[in-house]
Amino acid sequence: MKDGRKNTADTPAAIEAQVGRALHRLRQERGLTAAQLAGAAGLSTAMISRIENGHVSPSLGTLQALADALEVSVMALFSNSENAADVHHVRAGQGLPSRRITPDHSHDYLLLGKHTGPGGSFLSARIHIARHEAGTLPRYQHEGQVFMYVIEGRASYACGAQVFALAPGDTLSFDGKLPHGFTEIRSDHIEFISVTHRPQ
Repeated sequence: MKDGRKNTADTPAAIEAQVGRALHRLRQERGLTAAQLAGAAGLSTAMISRIENGHVSPSLGTLQALADALEVSVMALFSNSENAADVHHVRAGQGLPSRRITPDHSHDYLLLGKHTGPGGSFLSARIHIARHEAGTLPRYQHEGQVFMYVIEGRASYACGAQVFALAPGDTLSFDGKLPHGFTEIRSDHIEFISVTHRPQ
């Protein structure tokens, strides 16, 4: 109970609590202190605290100021991550079979997971590149970060001007702004896990 109201999904108290949780989560995702968010939204730090704790029902203007400061839509402040969130469970050897084709290159991969939210996008895949199909190996460049784990095979991989020799069990992580990609597949094939995060 809060102020004589039941805290159910349709009551003002429940909505205030939901907005508070969403605001706290979005602020934490962006690494902002309450004072920093307050300054960006033109509010007091005390007001941010009261909203996050579900102690106040913010006006539409306040919600819009917060959404603008967080660079999200107003509706993002009403998302209840505890009750609605994507979860992907992929059993061993499974995944969504896919194939990437570029001029003079193709490779197969299994999509293991993909999530998109206010904090950006996340994609994980198990990728197989056969040397006889490699052709002209593509280069990539984008915002965000990349992590790779080699399962089988050997290859050379470039990050900017530096080239790394990869073997089973090796990992590589780097900023996606560096031009990156395989320069040579040195075995019959290479298989690896790739995890990519891109900001919104």
